[in-house]
Amino acid sequence: MIIPFCKYQGTGNDFVIINGVENQMFELDVTQIQHICSRKFGVGSDGLIIIKKSIKNHFKMDFYNPDGSQSFCGNGARCAVHFAYKSNVLSENPCVFDAIDGEHKAFICQDEVKIEMSSIGEIEDVDASEYSGLIGKAHFLNTGSPHFASYVESTDEMDSIIDIGRQIRFSKRFKKDGVNVNLIYQRELNSIEMRTYERGVEDETLSCGTGATACALIHASQDDFEGNLIDVKTKGGDLKVSFDKSVEGDFSNVFLIGPAKQIFNGYIEI
Repeated sequence: MIIPFCKYQGTGNDFVIINGVENQMFELDVTQIQHICSRKFGVGSDGLIIIKKSIKNHFKMDFYNPDGSQSFCGNGARCAVHFAYKSNVLSENPCVFDAIDGEHKAFICQDEVKIEMSSIGEIEDVDASEYSGLIGKAHFLNTGSPHFASYVESTDEMDSIIDIGRQIRFSKRFKKDGVNVNLIYQRELNSIEMRTYERGVEDETLSCGTGATACALIHASQDDFEGNLIDVKTKGGDLKVSFDKSVEGDFSNVFLIGPAKQIFNGYIEI
């Protein structure tokens, strides 16, 4: 079977996107997904996205990690929205699409896409001292995908992200379902830098949308923070996270904002 695809990237997070709207019977098994995402034997990507028809909304986004597991992906969703407009799957702006964690509203402005993060859990404090290389308090937050995050005092400490990430991801607590691991460095009160180890990819990625959202909200939950927008610097580029924060500390109207760019089109035989 020969499949047409489009390659996208959002702040260095790269994705293979397939238009499954015209063929509603289109399905891939885990082995085929792994093959497409393989950087040695396939196209190579941080994930595979299949755009499908939605009964209620403009389209449905099925996202697969390189190991074939499913989750929500913030940067992938932004790329999916951009692809849907470029491919004439939809023409309305804003739009609403379905994902594994529910409905998401999205806006597109040239090459920048803004998506509402519909699934925001409660921030849980975690004792980081049980993990080597970390001290003090860490945090856990699910933003459509589960995220563990810990602050560091210098950007040099971030170079250990792969070792720390694997240690935590395969720890007793997280081994079964996996977790994304983030290290946060505060640049200014409303600006952070982060690096992420992603489950499913099992390596550091240049960016992570759900991770940027989690880290931004964790940062915004600090007592001395004021405002409703945080700049997030990743290895692959800059993102922004906007939100409303209640007096009780709850978050609503959370949006992930950043670029989404088409790299190339192609065909792959599987």
